[in-house]
Formats: sequence, C-alpha cells, structure tokens
Amino acid sequence: MKHRPATDGQEIVKKDYRKKIIFSLDDFDEKGHLLQVVTIPPSTRQRLHSHKKQTEVFYILEGEATIAINDVDYPASPGDAFICSPGDVHNVWNKTDKEFRLVVFKINLPEDKEDSHWQE
Repeated sequence: MKHRPATDGQEIVKKDYRKKIIFSLDDFDEKGHLLQVVTIPPSTRQRLHSHKKQTEVFYILEGEATIAINDVDYPASPGDAFICSPGDVHNVWNKTDKEFRLVVFKINLPEDKEDSHWQE
C-alpha cells in the first residue's frame, strides 16, 4: 500500500496546461502506470495530440470544458469519465473563466521515451 498526502507530488508546468504527478512510474509495482492531476487554465485550448502506446483514463474533478476525441466534441463536467486509447487524437478546451481539473491515469506508458505526438 502506498499513500501520498495532497501536499506532495511533482508539479510540471507547460504552455497550455500544468500537471501534478501523484504516483509516478516508480511508485507502481506494474510497469507503465502514472497518476496525475491536470489543470487547464481558463480560456486555454490544449494542443491536439495522440499517444502511440498509452491509454489515458480521464475523471473530471472540477470545471467545465470540451474534450475532443477523434474529431468528436464531448462536454465534460465533474464526475464524467473518458478513455482515450492509443492513436486517439484528443485535446481539452477550457472556454470558461475558471480552471478545469481532471485526474489522468496513464496505462502502458513507455518508460524509456516520450509517447505523446503533438500535432500542433
């Protein structure tokens, strides 16, 4: 069993989102798993991207946004959940004036190389 207090975790800031790694690849006994909370700032559109090997499971914590998966727009609000399989082209667009936060659980994440293919 592992426990991580809310005050712990590595924060990473990118140009169109920020993420806090809750459990890293090293924390799991199984290979290729990662748990993080991602925040999309107000009035921000995340770059369109896909993943070659990993599956991502999204669980919405707070805010309202649009999640585009393979050219289909889905409204996303707290309690909603999504699965993006390898090859699914996706992004998040927060058109509101409040932060949008979601849990992202990555499955089958390659440990030795970047798996995100940014299309913009």
